[in-house]
Amino acid sequence: MKIAAHRVQRSKSKKSVRRAPARKTARKSVFWSRVRAIIAWPFRMIGRALRRVWSWICAIDLIGLINLTLLFAIIVLAALFIIDVVNCRRAPKIVIAQQPVVAQTVHATPAPSARRTPVKQVASLPVKRDASRKYVAQPVNVVAAKPCGVCVRQTARTADTMYGDVIIDSRGAAKMLRNGDKIRGNLYLQNMRKYTLPCGVRIEGNLFLRDVNMVQFCGEFTVTGNIYVSPKSSFGPIPRTARLGGQVIL
Repeated sequence: MKIAAHRVQRSKSKKSVRRAPARKTARKSVFWSRVRAIIAWPFRMIGRALRRVWSWICAIDLIGLINLTLLFAIIVLAALFIIDVVNCRRAPKIVIAQQPVVAQTVHATPAPSARRTPVKQVASLPVKRDASRKYVAQPVNVVAAKPCGVCVRQTARTADTMYGDVIIDSRGAAKMLRNGDKIRGNLYLQNMRKYTLPCGVRIEGNLFLRDVNMVQFCGEFTVTGNIYVSPKSSFGPIPRTARLGGQVIL
């Protein structure tokens, strides 16, 4: 009896030892299965939604939709045609106002022109004045200035110096500008092609390039002002020895 009781006790202890790891593994498997279910839930919902959309697309009758669209287009075109026919048959109507509008004439009175007061020419030039603005020395009589016809028609020139604005618009007029000339005014180059500026030219003013293509510079030159270039003009490289007092403005 004792031996049998020992055998029964051993079998019970072995069963309890076997059941313990099985319970642990079961708990672990349940935990991981729950985690997988939580992670896979959004994907399952997306799959279900896609299946429903696909089933709805498959259930659409494309031929019926095309027929319905064509029928709607025919109805709209027929309505537009009927409206055009009805409007064409209407007779033109003339509306006459009860009180016709009369255009009012506006009389503009010209403003009186300002009278020009002639300036009296002073024949004397004061030489010196003191602190109280009184003449100290006797005034020097000067001759009244008379316009010079040569200066009006062409640029005044003294040796290598030219006074006033110089306008060169052809190759024939370009001969007036030589190497080493000084221009006390502005220089205008316009309506030419492939013009070369002489060397050593000094321009005490601005240089204007108007519709001049491929302007080249012979060498050293001086411009105390700016160089203005029109959109249709182009010029070659400016040499390093050039002296520019302003900027190149395009």
